[in-house]
Amino acid sequence: MTQSLRLLIVEDNKLDANLLLRALRRGGYEPVYEVVDTPAAMRAALERQDWDVIASDHSMPHFSAPAALALARELRPNVPFIIVSGEIDLNLAVSLMKAGASDYIQKRDLAGLVPAIERELREVEVRRERQRVEEALQVSETRYRRLFESARDGILILDAGTRQITDVNPFMEELLGYSRDEFLGKELWEIGLLKDAQAGQQAFRQLQEEGYIRYKNLPLQSKEGEVRDVEFVSNVYVENRHEVIQCNIRKSA
Repeated sequence: MTQSLRLLIVEDNKLDANLLLRALRRGGYEPVYEVVDTPAAMRAALERQDWDVIASDHSMPHFSAPAALALARELRPNVPFIIVSGEIDLNLAVSLMKAGASDYIQKRDLAGLVPAIERELREVEVRRERQRVEEALQVSETRYRRLFESARDGILILDAGTRQITDVNPFMEELLGYSRDEFLGKELWEIGLLKDAQAGQQAFRQLQEEGYIRYKNLPLQSKEGEVRDVEFVSNVYVENRHEVIQCNIRKSA
């Protein structure tokens, strides 16, 4: 079964272009292709549609692989760029690879073209999947941050190792009267929760053992000294292989 391949060929020799296409068809590809040999024609082709692969000769009367590579990096930076050329100076080939070329295949060894294309297409798919995962994580983080910022419960995030506050939502600032900077780096007992250091240590031992603690009517003292009872719920979870504690504080009815 043949596989379609959108291929842009940068080549001034029709015979060489046909040899390249023949090698691909023998390898199981059916190219949907266009042949260009000038900067203007290549720019138009790149702007007109996306391509799976760009295969470029090195030296042509009106064009060259370095110029074609620069144009490809400008307009389609994620499309694999493979140099398919005759003899070429090794140092020049290395410099092109450093500039972003994916591979170099000699015209006398076109049997290596299909494996090179298959490898590059796999790499493209890996990059796309990584991008999809990163975008999904970013969406998830954005949604979490919106909930965190708009929640009408006070929320504190602590480092499980140091027991220090690393994040606080706006409602918690409003509830206690401390600024964000005054929260960060503090332990709970320093902001009027869990009474003192000893009580805090006991609560953290329970939290580490059970992963969850809850107090229904916990006294909470604001920055101005006002005392009110709150419901306090705390649990432990792992974030990026690091234990994190989340505390939710709600005014008691």
